[in-house]
Amino acid sequence: MVNKDKIPAFLERFKKKKEESRYTNIMYAIVCVLCVLGARLFWMQIIEGSYYKSEADGNRIRHLPVQAARGVMFDRNGQIMAGSRSAYSVVLPDDFKKNKISDAELNRLSQLIQMPVADIKQKIEDNKKAFGGLVIANDVGIDVATQIEERRDDYPNFIIEVRPLRVYPLNDAGGQILGYVGEAGPNDKDAEGNPYQLGTIIGRAGLEAEFNPYLEGKNGNKLVEVDASGRPVKTFDGIPVSQGHNIRLTLDSRIQRVAEDAIKEQMAKLGSTSSFATGASAVAMDPQTGAILAMVSWPSYDSNHFSQGITAAEWKDLINNPNHPMQNRTISSVYPPGSTFKVITASAALESHVTTPGERIFDSGKHWLIPKRNAQGEAFGWINFYDAMAKSDNVYFYEMGRRLGIDRLSAMARAYGIGRKTGIDLPGEAAGNMASAEYKKKVFHESWYLGETFDAAIGQSYTLVTPLQMAVVYSAIANGGYLYRPYMVSRIDNFDGTPLKIYSPQVVGTVPVSKTNLEIIRRSLRGVMQPGGTGGFMFSNYPIPIAGKSGTAQTHGVDNGWFIAFAPYDKPQIVVVVMFEHSGFGSQSAAPVVKKMMDAYFRVGSYQNATADTSATLDTDTSGKEGGQI
Repeated sequence: MVNKDKIPAFLERFKKKKEESRYTNIMYAIVCVLCVLGARLFWMQIIEGSYYKSEADGNRIRHLPVQAARGVMFDRNGQIMAGSRSAYSVVLPDDFKKNKISDAELNRLSQLIQMPVADIKQKIEDNKKAFGGLVIANDVGIDVATQIEERRDDYPNFIIEVRPLRVYPLNDAGGQILGYVGEAGPNDKDAEGNPYQLGTIIGRAGLEAEFNPYLEGKNGNKLVEVDASGRPVKTFDGIPVSQGHNIRLTLDSRIQRVAEDAIKEQMAKLGSTSSFATGASAVAMDPQTGAILAMVSWPSYDSNHFSQGITAAEWKDLINNPNHPMQNRTISSVYPPGSTFKVITASAALESHVTTPGERIFDSGKHWLIPKRNAQGEAFGWINFYDAMAKSDNVYFYEMGRRLGIDRLSAMARAYGIGRKTGIDLPGEAAGNMASAEYKKKVFHESWYLGETFDAAIGQSYTLVTPLQMAVVYSAIANGGYLYRPYMVSRIDNFDGTPLKIYSPQVVGTVPVSKTNLEIIRRSLRGVMQPGGTGGFMFSNYPIPIAGKSGTAQTHGVDNGWFIAFAPYDKPQIVVVVMFEHSGFGSQSAAPVVKKMMDAYFRVGSYQNATADTSATLDTDTSGKEGGQI
């Protein structure tokens, strides 16, 4: 029989034991949870600590790219022709490019920087996959930069960076020669084949493109700690920038500016006389070295527009301009040389002994075999070689062409460099062409005729040259027969100013003409500038002894006008070639520009104390400077 008094005590012990077991289980559970949390904390803090630290730093530290300043381009006298200055840029950082940017923020930015919202969106979309921060607007000004920085809550996705801006103090003077710069695109690669960081400025044309590997510096970066609103708190050292190499040019900015202004003035005069002139070019060259002293192509463009951010409308106007301002006419356009070619015909005739300087030929106004006439139907009667060159007589040179034949004539032209590139250190040079029976047969599948030899002897037919090629031809006549490769860069500097690379004059050939015959040709060109010669009305009283040749080349429409001169006659220092498209006689259209360029070089008349105005606020030594967030 069970003792009923002991049952409650048993139940009490059982109940207590069960409560103790539950408490123990809870404690075990708590200990297990704490162990798991501790293990997880150990894993995150110790094992994976560096990973999570970098993740945290990524949220508070931005890697801001620092654009290196491009090297400065100086002229031969130390004047800056292309430099840099600091400018504010609106930038979308790389870590924000994939963010969803609100329409309200885009609208505010659009109104502030005067750029359509659609253009901003398109620029972001086009560069989402590219590496680096995206420059939305360049050179925005201190007022825009201040508003964006002071109103961070209104512009959380955009920052302001200070970047070097390319500046060209001569504006449109030498636009096609210096070229321009622009941002590297996704498909652009550096000299080693690596893609550029987004926003990197590279050369796009002219010398900027040709010497880009030297001019471009090495970009760096800086680390900036920001708060939750994106405001900078602290800046850390990053990778320092390295400025591009400075380049010394053979150009003389004073002569360059005079040539540009003279061509503009002459174009205005031609326009007032109902001329259909569509363009012009000029080149000044040292005949003893091949150094280019000035090079002009008109119409030109202002390279500053590209570095500051050219608008779609401005770009459209440039590429749709029927006069093609983007083309460097001096090296890329080809024209019939007209009577300036007669020095080559003379070289072939004298060397082949088909005539002598004293032989007289009767000019009745037309040739006796084929009725080809002088330009204005003149008849000069009995003339010798010197008379024929001075008066630019066609009949005389028709006869020289007949005696020579096209093969000997074309061979001499090729010996002078006609039909091949000069090798100048600029992109886009054309080779031109020399008329020949072989060329006609190959291209037109037709035989050669004597009348075409007549045309070729006076610089017509299928002969096409660049103004630079004619500068090389006349330099060879002036210097005694040496063909120099034209060049525009004389030196590339190290960062300490010492030479990295020096470019010396390079003789690429000699013309097969004796010293005696070259002197005869020079004397005939001196006669061109005397009274009675085609250049005498302008140069007969010139204070520096000068020689040269005028030329008028037939085209489809109004003739092209040429004028070429070198001086001093006895020891030439400069050769000047000027060509006007569809302007009529070269002695009237091109000669005035040649004279002003000669005046500037020799400091004659009003150019005695002339200097080039290249004043601008530029950073000529930015090796220790960096851009960044303000």
